[in-house]
Amino acid sequence: MEPKQVVWTSTMSLHMLTHLSNVVANGTRTSTGFKKAHLTARANAMNEHFQLSLTSVQIGNHNRTWRRKWAKIIKLKTLSGTLWDEEKSIISLDHEHYTNHIKDHEEDEPFLNKTIEHYKEMATIHGNSMATWQYAKGSNDPLATEVTTISDDEATKVNKEDVAQSQNVGESSATKPKRAKTNACGEEGLQATLMVVGERLAIAIEKDVEKDKDKDKNSAKELWDNMKELPEFGLDFLAHYYAYLIENPHIATAF
Repeated sequence: MEPKQVVWTSTMSLHMLTHLSNVVANGTRTSTGFKKAHLTARANAMNEHFQLSLTSVQIGNHNRTWRRKWAKIIKLKTLSGTLWDEEKSIISLDHEHYTNHIKDHEEDEPFLNKTIEHYKEMATIHGNSMATWQYAKGSNDPLATEVTTISDDEATKVNKEDVAQSQNVGESSATKPKRAKTNACGEEGLQATLMVVGERLAIAIEKDVEKDKDKDKNSAKELWDNMKELPEFGLDFLAHYYAYLIENPHIATAF
């Protein structure tokens, strides 16, 4: 059965992002993303706090929504004429540039000339996977002068063109090899490609994990119910150790 659609409020999103950013800060996230135990623990804690019925799938999907927002922010930072205010988390454009850009890209309005919602939490969760040279710039320093936007199909095309170019270089012995040029747009293209591949892998893994969900759902719920009976412990504390016990079932069994 598909989980019910959830209308996420800003408070709910902040609650989720804050916890996941703490998981990253503690070094317990894997290189490919969050373990199901982390997502399940966050769903349980949020269900208690907001009186909801969230699942680990819904937590994972909402986190991917914020990952896509982070990718958009990265690209907007490289628009011509933008300034970045680190303290206020604002990407600034002068009035003329802003008006012309929003006229053609209305969906970018929430990210320009205003404080970006939950920026610091997004940076902690998704920043390491999409780190680029512009993060080293200070407040109000000009960013890059151009941007390359790559869709899923374009990213695949880029990879094929790179392979074809490598083969052509090897076949031509009369042509002298040219020095490869490194630029910000090329790095952005690579980051976009890696992001697409990573997200597809995450979805595939999540679908595979869901096949076994019914088998261990009852035992996981029983464990959470037992932990809630422990006195004098907050939900965040319990959620942290619930995730640990799910990852170590032999300890959970003894508990």
